[in-house]
Amino acid sequence: MRREAGPHRKRLGVILIALGCGLLAVSAFGVWTHMGKYRNYPPRPWERFDPSLAETTLDLDALYQVVEARTERPFGELPPSERMQILYETVSDRFTHGDRAVYSPFSNWVMWMLGHINRRYLDIQDPDVLLRNGHSALCGDVSYVLIRLASKAKIPSRHVLLNGHIVMEAWYSGGWHAYDPDFEVAVKDPDGFVLGAETLSGKPDLIRQSYAGRGSPAFLDNLVSIYITREDNLMLNYPAESGITVKGQRPGRVEQAARHGRILLPAAMVLIGAYLAGVPRRKER
Repeated sequence: MRREAGPHRKRLGVILIALGCGLLAVSAFGVWTHMGKYRNYPPRPWERFDPSLAETTLDLDALYQVVEARTERPFGELPPSERMQILYETVSDRFTHGDRAVYSPFSNWVMWMLGHINRRYLDIQDPDVLLRNGHSALCGDVSYVLIRLASKAKIPSRHVLLNGHIVMEAWYSGGWHAYDPDFEVAVKDPDGFVLGAETLSGKPDLIRQSYAGRGSPAFLDNLVSIYITREDNLMLNYPAESGITVKGQRPGRVEQAARHGRILLPAAMVLIGAYLAGVPRRKER
């Protein structure tokens, strides 16, 4: 005859069911309530932040639809320089500056737990998560959102890590052009041509003039030194077909897996727990 599951096996099953249901509830609260949001900051005095845009653009597709609606002509027919200007202005309107765009147990408990092992896993790098859960982010995050929008617009782009600040560059008209959506600056020459980081490294006065009003004289001195020091710059290209193949590109493999794992793992716990608690053992001989 068949016997019921032993007490230890049944106890383990109940624990797994309770833990799985708890984690599913935590994830649900993060999706359906404000508990999944990260901390936002008010705009800086000079920022062109649009709160209504932050409320309505909760993923990259929604933000790109806003971009397309900002011109009377079909967006794809515009020259790359005009497309980049609209993309850059839209991202500048969407974000304020802030350093609390991090995962919590409610936004993604897997990343939150991993973040206590390695701090870098706490930072939200997935642009859709960044857009859905708030509007304040750091320079690298905001620049990456602009990179992804540029990719949608078929404009090659890359991150430029200046060892102290991060901007993005777009490739068009035979060269790279730097955009800083965090400080809302695209440095232009007298003809209105957006310059690249390499060119800017030799124009400290133009950098200072373009970033005027963004901070104290000491801040401007530091920013100029960041731009003109080229030895420690790092360029990360983002080919459209491979968002995770180069070390340092985002979102990382772990973050992408955790996006689904926060639901699949506790669901698996519930199923395994139900099996352990409720399925009888095999017939003993």
